[in-house]
Amino acid sequence: MSLTHFSLFSGIGGIDLAAEAAGFTSVCQCEWATFSAAVLASHWPEVPRFQDITTVTKEAFFEKTGLRTVTLISGGFPCQPFSTAGRQRGFHDERYLWPEMLRVIRELQPRWVLGENVAGFLRMGVDKTLIDLEQAGYDVRVFVLPAAAVGAWHERKRVFIIGSSANTSCQRHRGCGQGAGHPNLCERQLSQDEQGWQSMDGAALPCGLPDDPHHAGKALPQPGLGRVADGFPAQMDGHSLWAKEPADIPRLTEDVPNRSKRMKTLGNAVSPPQVFPILKYIADIETGRCPMGGEEP
Repeated sequence: MSLTHFSLFSGIGGIDLAAEAAGFTSVCQCEWATFSAAVLASHWPEVPRFQDITTVTKEAFFEKTGLRTVTLISGGFPCQPFSTAGRQRGFHDERYLWPEMLRVIRELQPRWVLGENVAGFLRMGVDKTLIDLEQAGYDVRVFVLPAAAVGAWHERKRVFIIGSSANTSCQRHRGCGQGAGHPNLCERQLSQDEQGWQSMDGAALPCGLPDDPHHAGKALPQPGLGRVADGFPAQMDGHSLWAKEPADIPRLTEDVPNRSKRMKTLGNAVSPPQVFPILKYIADIETGRCPMGGEEP
């Protein structure tokens, strides 16, 4: 099965890197900022790209890619309207572009949607986003995952909104009625020694994804894989990556070309190891490898 991915508000491609590591092929991107778009063009020279999300239509997408839809649309829609670093004007901010992302989702009707934003989004915009997605035909769950949960030395909380099409079901459940609606996330009850990250409604994450937000630097258990980190590709194993950080980091970085732009785009980017577990479980559901109740995939 081909897993295709269209990223909106791509930035420098943090979600794209994680998606490809999980088994998706990035078929199109959309990014407004010139510097970020140049980074994307360097890493994905063959991937077609939109600059302005308002120009993304079903017809324009088909012209660029030859595809009518994709498995997954992702987007870290601008966080400035909700960030504590700004004026928090919310829906009244001209940078509030969720309605445009929703329009693209309605037109292309992907099987999965992944939205990302800052933690402040929980109290300022998440309810409307959930209602919009449900009205568009998606079952929706919200998770707050800190980068610390995958080994980072910083917290970096991010809100991830996962929408699955109402007709999406885990392939291993097709024909038996399981996997429809919310259960299509292949939930199972975690035992006491597998406590981990949780969704906003307190349910277990898909396929046994742990839900403890204070798991910084620790190995995370998963049935059939032992440590979750042991099952990750090297470039997505945050525990190993951040363990290599120097103990004595200087207060000032050396002078490099485009230093301020690099710092800004890194600050805005989604950390790939942080979002990789979500994308990996979506890929496992799509390919029928979602482990249930401790079964080997």
